Amino acid sequence: MDDLFQELPYAVIKLNQKSEIIDQNQAAQAYLPYLGSTWLKSCLKPESPEPLLPGSNAMAGDECRYWVGSENRVFFAQVFNVAEHTDRLVLIGEEPDFHTLLPSSLERLFEDFPSKPDNVAERIVTLIQTALTFERFDLLRVDPSQRKYVYAYSIGMDVTGVVHTAYRTIRETGLGWLLQQQLPHLVADFSPEHFSFLEDPQLYASGFRSLLRVPIVFDYSIVGAILLASVNPSHFQVEHAWLIDRIARHVAHFFFHAGTLLQREYQTLANATLLQTVLADIPSEKVEEFLLLYCIQLRHISQAERVGISLLDQTKGLRCCIVEAGKELAGMTEWGPIKNSGVQEMLNFKSIVAFNLADPRYENIEEELIGSGFTAILYAPIENEQGEIIALLTAVTSDERALSQALAGLFKAASEQLGLILSRAPLRIEGTSTRRNLTASQIPNGFQHIIGSSNAMRKTIRQASVAAKYDFPILITGDTGTGKELFAKAIHESSSVAAGPFIVVNSAAIPSNLLESELFGYQEGAFTGGLRGGKKGKILLAHHGTLFLDEIGELSSELQAKLLRVLQEKEVEPLGSTKPFRVEVRIISATHRNLQHMVKAGEFRLDLFYRLNGIEIKLPPLREREKDVLELTEHILEYLAKSHGTPLKRLSAEAQEMFLHYAWPGNVRQLQNMINRLFVFVEGQLITTKDLPPELVIPELSTDKENEKDKLERLLKEFNGNKTAMAFHLGITRTGLWKKLKRLGIQ
Repeated sequence: MDDLFQELPYAVIKLNQKSEIIDQNQAAQAYLPYLGSTWLKSCLKPESPEPLLPGSNAMAGDECRYWVGSENRVFFAQVFNVAEHTDRLVLIGEEPDFHTLLPSSLERLFEDFPSKPDNVAERIVTLIQTALTFERFDLLRVDPSQRKYVYAYSIGMDVTGVVHTAYRTIRETGLGWLLQQQLPHLVADFSPEHFSFLEDPQLYASGFRSLLRVPIVFDYSIVGAILLASVNPSHFQVEHAWLIDRIARHVAHFFFHAGTLLQREYQTLANATLLQTVLADIPSEKVEEFLLLYCIQLRHISQAERVGISLLDQTKGLRCCIVEAGKELAGMTEWGPIKNSGVQEMLNFKSIVAFNLADPRYENIEEELIGSGFTAILYAPIENEQGEIIALLTAVTSDERALSQALAGLFKAASEQLGLILSRAPLRIEGTSTRRNLTASQIPNGFQHIIGSSNAMRKTIRQASVAAKYDFPILITGDTGTGKELFAKAIHESSSVAAGPFIVVNSAAIPSNLLESELFGYQEGAFTGGLRGGKKGKILLAHHGTLFLDEIGELSSELQAKLLRVLQEKEVEPLGSTKPFRVEVRIISATHRNLQHMVKAGEFRLDLFYRLNGIEIKLPPLREREKDVLELTEHILEYLAKSHGTPLKRLSAEAQEMFLHYAWPGNVRQLQNMINRLFVFVEGQLITTKDLPPELVIPELSTDKENEKDKLERLLKEFNGNKTAMAFHLGITRTGLWKKLKRLGIQ
């Protein structure tokens, strides 16, 4: 069995269809002499041994039984079966709830389990990546009442013919089966004779030969799903189904509450958009002006480069943009055909759809966007009260943000509001001559959205803006949370390739077995499971634009060598290709690690370091930015007040002094998180020192030598034993804090 199963303190025994032992972990070998001669018969017979007594901690759906073995030792057992697979597991331990324990390396990931919705999804991804390998992974969020789903995270090989949708209705698919059965589904050897669901032919055509689908169930309802696929037959086995099922059970309540917070945030932002528009006191008869102000507010909140509303005439197959905020595009304000556009895909799926414009399959999805510097576009249908799609809401971004769950959630709520408005105040546009110019002025591109007037920040912005004018590779260094991606995007928007795409690759977030194909792409036939026609990698997608390589220090030595060739030859050779492809791309890389030390340690190539470090931009930590912390705080509080439609909050003079004297080890990211918490929990409009967390009010008692146990014991005293407040301060869940305290033996 895999190493993870050897970490378990209880027995895991794998049986075939004939109930013969075919595999087991080390704990099982130690247990077998004490189980008795009839243990297997006792486990598998439904009438014996006795069911586990009421009041145990066994989870719903677990049939845990017990019996007395040799030396009067009491054993508890659970049998795990999975649909579409004949093998099964028998798990045996000496405590009623033994099977709730995960391997120790996974248990540690639950100790500091985050509470922020985005971080919850990231942690689940980390758990799955630690548990097993795959070529495709989708984490879905499910609304069981509406039978709709949205992608919370996706990575890996593309699926043939699949369009990026959000809040699409669940049909007779594998997800539909999970919704109905609430059980894992495993197809170890996937072939046409095993086709059961609508998506199976597409999955097979994409090269996948082993599938695992696991529901995330909370309070007897499915709230999400983990979908895994591999190109290798028999890659997923019953033990993997059990492990992922256990992970799903452990994360279910975190995932559910994160989803609730996200939906509340989306609805709040959409409501704030409507509220801000109404507060502008627009006369009711001037509907177009009303909609324009709505788009201006929505663009501000979503941080998209362009937001627009278009009317549809499906009988004639035409659409026309009536209002737009942001970058004005020629031709968008005239009646044009729906056919062969992203609008047509939205109508086909009857849901939100989004496209990566850097992907050659979709680069012509909107001809007006070609050469405009946009990377992604989102279409959200607007329905009237009868459920008919009468208009659409669009968002265009210079990066891949339009593909995110966050933007999909916000625009879903916004499109529902607009549906109500347009149903009750319908618009009629006969032609372009009657349309007035209602476009909003565009926020200047470049560095003006970066907050900070300190000498250190002005110097850094000046250096970056000068470097942007030249096509040399740029290396952005600095501590975690200093805003490296923000600077990279600003450099792109100020450069000569601003009209091209801005493609981001986080080297630390993509599994190592997928990173090469993500970066370089592959030709058809390069390996089993490749898409028909192959796939362009991120480098080719960034052609005539900018490729931002975040956490460049995490690249393997093999990928370092391949990237060096790209920089030297300006050519990319996809996997399986017999010839290289010419590429013109601006390379910006970033890292929080010291690459020079890595070079000396043999962990990073010296020649690649010099290639990437054409110009180094070092971002100053927040502690060196003088009063920037107050400017940033004011900006964040203004944004939160405006986006949530609440009165503006501010820091007292004493609180400002505390902010200025704090070291901010987590930099701007830590400041943002702290302001978010203060905005939510401070009831008045003035934030005083008594509202601040202990590390700001009390001088730092911790040192570099303070270990984890000392820190937690100190915080317990500072919070007077209030574990809920302490967990909130640490940014983890109360359960995670309890696990830490238990592991370290702290009462």
